Amino acid sequence: MKSIMEAENGPRCCYLCGATQNLEKHHIFGGALRKKSERYGLTVTLCHDCHNEPPHGVHFDAVRNNNLKAEAQIMCMMYNVWDVEDFVREFYKNYLLNNERSVKS
Repeated sequence: MKSIMEAENGPRCCYLCGATQNLEKHHIFGGALRKKSERYGLTVTLCHDCHNEPPHGVHFDAVRNNNLKAEAQIMCMMYNVWDVEDFVREFYKNYLLNNERSVKS
């Protein structure tokens, strides 16, 4: 499925910083949930630095990663007309609560 996070005409820049070079696809929920990210359109285009380089790439920066997951949860719930329980049933966790804790810490 196409990303529900990005413009319909396709990604042309990094979702986080706007860079137009070295773009890569990022599955917001990875690992065992990677296929679900693909199925529900929970992917974004990131430049290599925002994707996979320390210290601020989403694979290294827990707060940035949690913020992206919380945004994806909101988009997924809106797109599928789900409540939090529906999302948790599919993705096993409420990232909105996790995000709140990450930002406050």
